[in-house]
Amino acid sequence: MSTEEEDTQRHRLRETILLAASELIAEGGAAAMTTRAVAVRAGVQAPTIYRLFEDKQGLVRAVAAYVLETYARSKDVADDDADPVVALRTAWRAHIDFGLANPGLYLLMNDATRASRGADASAPTGIPDVLTVRVRAVAAAGVLLVTEERAVDLIRAAGDGVIRSLLTSPADAERMSTLSDDMLDAILGRIVEGRGETSSRPVDALLIQLRAVADELTDLSAAERALLREWVSRGDVGRGSPAQDVAAFGSRSAGG
Repeated sequence: MSTEEEDTQRHRLRETILLAASELIAEGGAAAMTTRAVAVRAGVQAPTIYRLFEDKQGLVRAVAAYVLETYARSKDVADDDADPVVALRTAWRAHIDFGLANPGLYLLMNDATRASRGADASAPTGIPDVLTVRVRAVAAAGVLLVTEERAVDLIRAAGDGVIRSLLTSPADAERMSTLSDDMLDAILGRIVEGRGETSSRPVDALLIQLRAVADELTDLSAAERALLREWVSRGDVGRGSPAQDVAAFGSRSAGG
């Protein structure tokens, strides 16, 4: 068998296992997705699963990515938009819809990730990657008032809260949409300039924008770009006083 044929066979085997696992979760929740059950449903031996996915957590991550990709294709979720805040809203809605449409998988991948990574509770799918990209675009547009990391944490926590609330309290479509939109509006009013109360920290948005686009400033050397990123990351930008951040940097620079 050629290498190409082996790769094709491996790909098909992965797809069969991922489909089996996602069906089990959809039918019986997280508890239904045991290695044995997946092996039986897919018609493979358990060692095959470990060979392809290393362990159950690896399988969970792969299933999450598989279901998310399938869901996104079925809903024709837009990848981008001229307005980065609109694109962020699109990503938010896709995330909420995904969690509500796939409750067993959503809870499994989020709870398992918290247990395995502790404080670093990034979901093991493309969702947070999309979120990070969307937040970076908002920062690059110069309207983000908190650090990118802070914005991602706030949006992720809010989204998780909305999904869990709706899963435990069945609601009609109107209430679901209202709760989701109101939560995002509240977050955007806190982190995006001009989306809520008038900002009193315009310098923060500029510093965060500089950080977001630092790698694109090719006229600067790598060392200068690194220094720029370090500068705009100091002083807890987005949480403290930007005037103090700038003054502190000026004092350090003047002192050599």
